[in-house]
Amino acid sequence: MSIQVYSTEKREKMALETIEPGRVRMYVCGPTVYDSCHIGHARPAVVFDTIRRYLEYSGLSVTFISNITDIDDKIINRSRELGVSWRDLTRRYQDEYEQDMAALGVLSPSIRPRATEHIPEMIDLIKGLEDKGIAYSTPKGVWFDVSKFPDYGRLSGRTGDDENTEHRVEQDDEKRNPQDFALWKTAKPGEPAWDSPWGPGRPGWHIECSAMSGKYCNFELDIHGGGADLSFPHHENELAQSEAFTGRKFVRFWLHNGFITVGKTDGADDESGEKMGKSKGNAFWLRDAFTVASPAALRLWILGTHYRMPLLYKPELLQNADNALDRIYNCVEELDRRLADSADVIPDSGIVANAVEETVEAFRAAMDDDFNTPQALAAVYDAVGRINAGLKDNAPVAELKMARNLLFSMLGVLGLPLARQSGEDSNIDGLVELLLTIRADARAKKDFALSDSIRDGLGALGIDINDRGGQSTWTKR
Repeated sequence: MSIQVYSTEKREKMALETIEPGRVRMYVCGPTVYDSCHIGHARPAVVFDTIRRYLEYSGLSVTFISNITDIDDKIINRSRELGVSWRDLTRRYQDEYEQDMAALGVLSPSIRPRATEHIPEMIDLIKGLEDKGIAYSTPKGVWFDVSKFPDYGRLSGRTGDDENTEHRVEQDDEKRNPQDFALWKTAKPGEPAWDSPWGPGRPGWHIECSAMSGKYCNFELDIHGGGADLSFPHHENELAQSEAFTGRKFVRFWLHNGFITVGKTDGADDESGEKMGKSKGNAFWLRDAFTVASPAALRLWILGTHYRMPLLYKPELLQNADNALDRIYNCVEELDRRLADSADVIPDSGIVANAVEETVEAFRAAMDDDFNTPQALAAVYDAVGRINAGLKDNAPVAELKMARNLLFSMLGVLGLPLARQSGEDSNIDGLVELLLTIRADARAKKDFALSDSIRDGLGALGIDINDRGGQSTWTKR
């Protein structure tokens, strides 16, 4: 069975067929770094990291791009509020974000571009749209004329002219259409600004992702992901400006994860909730959630609901996920004790290993079906039950070793640690992942001296780095 993916644009599941056979070009919108992460940031990061892991597990080569928005109204306002430069602010919160993602087991992207490092590409894109008569300027900036793109609204089914539109639309009395969106904003006094053909200013939010996907993937993506809140207007605007510029299809598959909702915390059996958001005052900081349950449990909780569905947050659900992890690691630890102590000579009947192989097949079928992680986790729990039964029945060591490897292959795809982690171990792992992220940035900038220094330093501490296929993994000796 081929991998089936639900297309937001087509409103149906479709076989994943990529632009280049065997390769996936994947772009996922990253954070606007002006504050600490809340758990809403964790969901898309974990979801699309797991999708990436499964694509690679399935033998595909994945170029995974996830950007950093480091210039924005929110950033400017927060830097003024805190009395720090916008550059210091964004570096601080990008570092914090990367530490939090490493704790969650999220792999570093192949490329992590920062918006402000791609201003020339954005200007070229805007100039191209202007030359085609699709963009126009006013004293307040440069705008995309949605009337010149007949397919506007194709992705989300919305155009922004309905009364229920919740997003903020920039105001300008000289705009041709109320729905026209900003490509470039004329600088206000005291704001960060870059030179451009339209005078000093800064890019609009939507243009950055088009420019960066254009630079690294020639405006042709197999998968573009993000939260459901991005489908309109952000992704709708990305689609319009990219296809208007190139005349080609921009994205084959748009994937969107559902919202996180907040439920009651009084123990009631209420499975509904309201959408989580900072504006509603009900967002939970990610690092506070880490005090309720381990980062691995938080990841397990996220994967326990299909990525397209709403995800209910209650502290007790995180605790339930921690308990589920305990069952997995109790099995693994008992299995390892048996393997370490046994001098087994019992013939291998294959019963346990074959039983666990059945669960792996169920796992693959679940993940092939639009990355159905709840069903994939059910296969993991089934495997744990079968291994426990094999341990109770004194199954041969050879079978148990094979069953262990099969279980670990599933845990690896889901990004769950292969062993129980203490707080200290988790912190160390997070620091190593952060160093790998810094090293990846250094390699991208051809700063090989820094890259080699990080590799050698980690090596001296007993941590080996393996660079393969554009990715870096690490193991402890």
